Amino acid sequence: MSVESKRDGLSTLGTLLVVLGVAVWGLYAVMRWGMGRGVTGRQFLPYHLAGVIPGMVLRRRRFFQRVLQRVLRQPD
Repeated sequence: MSVESKRDGLSTLGTLLVVLGVAVWGLYAVMRWGMGRGVTGRQFLPYHLAGVIPGMVLRRRRFFQRVLQRVLRQPD
C-alpha cells in the first residue's frame, strides 16, 4: 500500500465518519416526529460528536500536523 493510497483511505474514513455523525440527526428526526418517541437531542449528541470530531481530524490531518509542528518546533 503506497503512502498516497493510505492518505486517501484515511480521508475516505474521515468522510464516512462525518456522514454517519450527521446521519444521527436523521434517525433522531424519525424517532421523534415520525414515531412519536420522547427522545431528546442530548441522547443523540454524543454519537454525533463521536463521528464528526474524529472524522474532521482525519480529513484535515495535514493541517493539524502542520500546526502541531509549528507549535512544537524549538526556537533557533
